[in-house]
Amino acid sequence: MQFGHPQASSEAASISIERIGDILAALPVPTFVIDVAHRITHWNRACEVILGHPASRMVGTRDQWLPFYPKPRPVMADLVVSGELDTGIDTYYRDKYRRSQLIPGCYEAEDFFPEMGARGTWLYFTAAPLRDAAGSVVGAIEMLQDVSARRRADAALEREHGIQNTIIEHFPSGIAVLDAAMNIVRYNERCRRTLDFPPELFAETPVPLERLIRFNAERGEYGAVDVDAYVAAAMDLARCQEPHCFERSRPDGSVLEVRGTPLPDGGFVTSYTDITERKRAEAELARLLAEQRLIFDNAHVGIIWVRQRVIVSCNRRMADMFGFDGPADLEGRSTRGLYATDQQWMQVGAMYADLEASGSAQAEHEMRRRDGSSIWIMLTGRPIDQARVSEGTIWVYTDITERVQQQARLALAERVFAHASEALMITDPAGVIVNVNQAFCRITGYAREEVLGHSPSMMKSDRHDAAFFHEMWRALAAGGSWDGEVWDRRKNGEVYPKWLAISTVRDDEGRVANYIGSFSDISERKQAQERIQYLAHHDTLTGLPNRVLLRDRFNGAIDHLRRWGGAVAFMFLDLDYFKRINDSLGHRVGDELLVAVVRRLKAILRESDTLSRQGGDEFILILRNIDGSDAAAKVAEKIIDSIARPFELGEHVLNTSVSIGIATAPRDGEDFDLLMQKADTAMYASKEHARGTFSFFHQSMDELARRRLDLANRMRGAMATREFRLAYQPQVYADSGKVFGAEALLRWHPAGASPILPIEFIPIAEENGLIVQLGDWVVAEACEQVARWRREGLESQIAVNVSGVQIYRSDIVDTLERATRDAGIEPSCIQVELTESILIEDSMLMQEVIRGLKAIGASVAIDDFGTGYSSLAYLKRFRVDKLKIDRGFVTDCCVNEEGAAMTRAVIGIANSLNMRAIAEGVEERDQLDFIRRAGCNEIQGNFYSHPLWPADFLGYARR
Repeated sequence: MQFGHPQASSEAASISIERIGDILAALPVPTFVIDVAHRITHWNRACEVILGHPASRMVGTRDQWLPFYPKPRPVMADLVVSGELDTGIDTYYRDKYRRSQLIPGCYEAEDFFPEMGARGTWLYFTAAPLRDAAGSVVGAIEMLQDVSARRRADAALEREHGIQNTIIEHFPSGIAVLDAAMNIVRYNERCRRTLDFPPELFAETPVPLERLIRFNAERGEYGAVDVDAYVAAAMDLARCQEPHCFERSRPDGSVLEVRGTPLPDGGFVTSYTDITERKRAEAELARLLAEQRLIFDNAHVGIIWVRQRVIVSCNRRMADMFGFDGPADLEGRSTRGLYATDQQWMQVGAMYADLEASGSAQAEHEMRRRDGSSIWIMLTGRPIDQARVSEGTIWVYTDITERVQQQARLALAERVFAHASEALMITDPAGVIVNVNQAFCRITGYAREEVLGHSPSMMKSDRHDAAFFHEMWRALAAGGSWDGEVWDRRKNGEVYPKWLAISTVRDDEGRVANYIGSFSDISERKQAQERIQYLAHHDTLTGLPNRVLLRDRFNGAIDHLRRWGGAVAFMFLDLDYFKRINDSLGHRVGDELLVAVVRRLKAILRESDTLSRQGGDEFILILRNIDGSDAAAKVAEKIIDSIARPFELGEHVLNTSVSIGIATAPRDGEDFDLLMQKADTAMYASKEHARGTFSFFHQSMDELARRRLDLANRMRGAMATREFRLAYQPQVYADSGKVFGAEALLRWHPAGASPILPIEFIPIAEENGLIVQLGDWVVAEACEQVARWRREGLESQIAVNVSGVQIYRSDIVDTLERATRDAGIEPSCIQVELTESILIEDSMLMQEVIRGLKAIGASVAIDDFGTGYSSLAYLKRFRVDKLKIDRGFVTDCCVNEEGAAMTRAVIGIANSLNMRAIAEGVEERDQLDFIRRAGCNEIQGNFYSHPLWPADFLGYARR
């Protein structure tokens, strides 16, 4: 390859070129040298590494083009050596080279080489001639530098600059950049248009800010101001270098928002945004909010915003509806205060499930005003956020009291019309029949369809002449009503007398709308009246007097008492376990049981006594003219004994009992409602102490009722503050006295107060449903205690008592299985104690529960065995593991033969059925000796130990 007309190199030239070899070898910059023949004489290490061609390959060749171009062409050094620089530069490096300002004869250029590297490479290269001592060119040296990163950074910077310019130009606000001297050095076109400046103001940049402020002031942009003073003050404010944001109203009504942000080296970036439309929207929104608030405050319905069932906000109508002085009296209060009972409040709480499911809920409820009066409400609710209903809901309360009352009156009218014993007939103004009731059909023999659309004359008997009917219509037109005796004909042709009453119904404008005729057989009138009277004063299921008739007979009894002396007993009777029977066997069986109960009660009462059903399974009995409390007690005992006998109702044999509360007049008062309340209180005392008993009212019961209410209120808080604890009474083997287990006993120790006995708080917990939560806690805590003792090296079983309420309202099998799993123990470590009465109440359910408990490995014991309807048949069916002898039998075993016999019998039953027997309540040595002789397996009682706290039990068991 030959470039130009190379001259033969002299020896001196070769020597000159070779002298730089050592220098080039140490240079980190890619550098090569060619001689005048365009042959490579030096190719340093940097060339080898960066250009990828070894010196051994390149030196002595004319292939200096090879690393840069796909085919031969001169490089910058070739042009320098050839002396054809100007022509070659123009051909190969147009617009890419420049003469060096530092080294004469040296040339610089930058070019892009797409074949070098994955993305191509930008190189900066310099070429300089090499001269000998005589000044002749003996070669050329070329140095290379990779400037790709710089060129790409420059390109990226240029792109970024372009993007920023585009952003600024298209920014929705006007932008102006001011330097430290308060001159605008950059701005976008929107800035000029937004501020409405003429283009000539921006003919030259930078634009002094003062010029723009003065221009605005002079054209009245800031109102009537002293221009010089205003400009001076504005410039002083601008020089403060503080961030600022303000709104400026302009003479044309538009509004600008001006924001200024200081720059680090002085000056500002200022934005100008036309917020006229936003301000208009804000004003419109404020107007709409005010309008909505006005609507909210003056709506004809009550509206409340509720969070977590607490009223956050409400309108005036809501406060007025419920009798409060204003919204402030309701806001911040629980919605519970709007309902008569906790149960009703909880029922309304169920509507929140509808809110989560469908986003709305609606129901009608009878509620209570502040003064206690009743109000019917259509309650409509919507969540603010359906995914987070508890965070907020809007409820609309519509007073529908009048509508409900009208519906009740209408329903009553419809019932009266449909079921009235008298025949009713309605005609239109022309006398055409439009409706009749059942009594009409029964009396006349015509079906309803046969008379509709016809005239009543179809039933004429022809016993009355035209004058009769003329007079009837004349009186009807004059007075609006007529009544009298009329003879008519039934469908079968029979003529009968009836007493007919006709009334005219007029519309709001006084025109005749309808005629209503009512009639009945005169012979049956008295019978019909008696029937109506009976229905108004008797219970439809049992035929017993209702409260209206009961009150009337009570007043008669009190009148007799005041005149002749004596006493009147007021008894409140409530069937025990009726709800469970009703729920498990159905309302039909429940109704049959109520009728059978009434039949037994009537059999033991006098004619002068009054038995009344109050609803459900509650009855009131009034015994008039008795000698006193003893006589009332004897009647109560008869009632209890009678109801205690099993009831055979078809395929069902049911056992129940009755709890009775007794108040007497005149000792407890002579007012009907007062005596009812006292008898009711006494009845609850009977249920609390022992179902199937009776109690007379005494004043302490009021205190007891208040005590119960107080305990019920404190109980839920006690769960949260961990005031409940478990004590453990050791259970030992009868032969060795070795501890094998314990019974977990629930204790309540309120902070700063005396302990509360289980016999006091357990019935309350069963009554309010908290026993389920308490029971689950007892099971879980007992399981955790077994695990803790095991970690201490003590293997012990724990017996836990399970309430009947807990059985019915929760899954005890699942509860125990989960608790033992969480504690890391086997279910066999826990024994479940069930009372005998629970097994009898619902044997099918209990059989399933026991089967489930034994399936997971737990054992089952019957507590208080022998106190109920003990039966070998049900023991065989239930297949429990242990019988627990009631402490009453243990106490009597050394006192009387009956107690001894019962104790031996229970132990014998357990042994014969391969069960274990455990005696509880063993407190004395002679009791222990008797129990051992009788063959009892296990013992529990204060003779060995009182109930112990866990740490004390551990020490006792290790003794």
